Amino acid sequence: MTEQSRRDQFMQRLKDGLDELNSEIDRLEKKARDASGKVEARYREQLEDVRNKREEFKNKLNEVRAAGEAQFDKLKLETEHAWKAFKNSVNYFRSHFN
Repeated sequence: MTEQSRRDQFMQRLKDGLDELNSEIDRLEKKARDASGKVEARYREQLEDVRNKREEFKNKLNEVRAAGEAQFDKLKLETEHAWKAFKNSVNYFRSHFN
């Protein structure tokens, strides 16, 4: 497998996961709008954390996209770490507010 096709597969897998989690975030944001009081405040706090993790992940994806072959393996690990942090943040949010 060529380096480019390996990178393309990696990027596509993460983009598909991002699309799925973005749909989940949209659903959770709707629930947050329907909440009130302390629950609403907790929703908003958790949503902010999720959004921050999503931005960190997107920034890593952009770095991978722009990186040369020599940098790919290092950035791949960093991107996978950012992906796990983002995914865990969404899962934590979901588990507390579902």
